[in-house]
Amino acid sequence: MAKKTFALEPGGPQRLVLSWGMFWKNFQATLDGKPLGTVTGGQKELKKGVEFPLPDGSTLHIQFVQSFMNAELRVMRNGVPLPGSASDPEQRVRSMAYLLYFLAGFNTLVGVVAMLINSEILESMELGLGSIIFGGLVAVLGFFTYRRSRVAMVLAILLYAADGLYTLATYGGSGRSPPTFGILFRIYIIYAMVQAVKAAGELSRQEERSTGLSPSP
Repeated sequence: MAKKTFALEPGGPQRLVLSWGMFWKNFQATLDGKPLGTVTGGQKELKKGVEFPLPDGSTLHIQFVQSFMNAELRVMRNGVPLPGSASDPEQRVRSMAYLLYFLAGFNTLVGVVAMLINSEILESMELGLGSIIFGGLVAVLGFFTYRRSRVAMVLAILLYAADGLYTLATYGGSGRSPPTFGILFRIYIIYAMVQAVKAAGELSRQEERSTGLSPSP
């Protein structure tokens, strides 16, 4: 059975527990060990959204949202995403930074392997020192993304868009069909980055409202 825990406010204790079985069956919500409610309709019912009243008078809203590029479980209290939930802006930015770190490590590893072994496949993909440099650049962008730099996120979007166009041009010029999975994966990365940019903007607006200061660029 899958399980996730959440705090009701930033820095608070993990009081809310959500658990479910296969295909989101027998979805249960408990607060401080006491049951809030159960959803028996599985994913179909969760897509419509369910609400549970909390002891302090607020309302917990849970909804499974699925699109062509993404699927997430939204957990909100009075319309505000819970800290650490999929729709929490800070969580989205962190997830994007972690993805960039992963991509940096993967590109660097592939580049090192390509330089150490003789492989016609790797040579045809033009991997090697270029992949190592690319991985290092992505790692730097991941570092600044973690620090909520929207400039770094936009640069990452442009980098992967340019990389996708270069891949299409390279394969097209040689008469080969471009790797479908690779192109789709780049599209997903760009989509996730756009969502992270929006999330970083929302975090800046939240800080502006709480401090009365202008958001940092």
